[in-house]
Amino acid sequence: MRNFAHAIVAAFLAGVALAPGAAIAQTQWPTRTVKIITPQPPGTGIDVSCRVFGDKLSQKWGQPVIVENRPGADGAVGVGAFVSGGDDHSLLCSFGAPITILPFTTQSKLSYDPVNDLKPISPIVDFVQVFAASSTFGANDLDSFLKKVRAEPGKYNWSSTQGIPLLLMSSFLRSANLDMAYVPYTALSPALQDLGQGRIQVYATSYASMSPLLQSNEARIVLVLNGERAPQAPNIPTAKEAGYPQLTIVSFNGFFGGRAMPDVVRERVAKEIQEIGKEQEIGKRLQNLGIAIRTSSPAEFSKMIAEQSATVQSILKATGGLPGQK
Repeated sequence: MRNFAHAIVAAFLAGVALAPGAAIAQTQWPTRTVKIITPQPPGTGIDVSCRVFGDKLSQKWGQPVIVENRPGADGAVGVGAFVSGGDDHSLLCSFGAPITILPFTTQSKLSYDPVNDLKPISPIVDFVQVFAASSTFGANDLDSFLKKVRAEPGKYNWSSTQGIPLLLMSSFLRSANLDMAYVPYTALSPALQDLGQGRIQVYATSYASMSPLLQSNEARIVLVLNGERAPQAPNIPTAKEAGYPQLTIVSFNGFFGGRAMPDVVRERVAKEIQEIGKEQEIGKRLQNLGIAIRTSSPAEFSKMIAEQSATVQSILKATGGLPGQK
């Protein structure tokens, strides 16, 4: 586990020697339209954050920026499309799962190497991740939720979006010794519909995705997975406060370049992203969706990815794998 994490750090931080013409690339890139590939459908929090930063980068560069949505296979389709495209004017704007989870959970060979095919540039946002219970369930907080489930083992259902939420929900149920049936979904909309109508009792996802049900009082947050309480739900405890510190994890969404991207360009784009992240207008716009700005240097982003990979492997080892893979 740790050997792989160290390999990620070494590979991401090593970089490549500047190719001839790198100085030119620093001043001239981009010279045409830039395509941003995101492995999520339109309208998701990830898609929105990619578009917000893409619009601002377009203004800085004086070049058009288009966003192409390539969802599927928990992000593997979009990342694979980016890597296979080989376009030096394309960027990947991705969440963590296809990079830090799929390499350890997929039952088929990935079409990309997350260590050698991608160059981390900068994260852009950190999503508030939550466990929410259906209002029909009658659990208004974590304690009442635990009591109801423990009182009737095996009676209730749960589900989750893929990636970090699924990993953490699975780990939480094991840590809390809860017996609930997992119900898989291929899309978010039917899952949320079933949660609102009480066909499933709890769902793990981002605050942004859960927001419509929270606003309509069809669901209630029982636990926040981030290191700090969510501004949108200040009275809800974090996993650490509730006694489950191992469930705290950073859920990033960030920009990546291809393996041939000159480091001088990567560093410059990272600085431009950090400048955008400091704009108050951007922060306020995304905070309303349960999304917090988080930018960094390429080296810091690489370290974050390696740490998340190590955390993922630790949880998988403790739980024996994701639901359906045990």
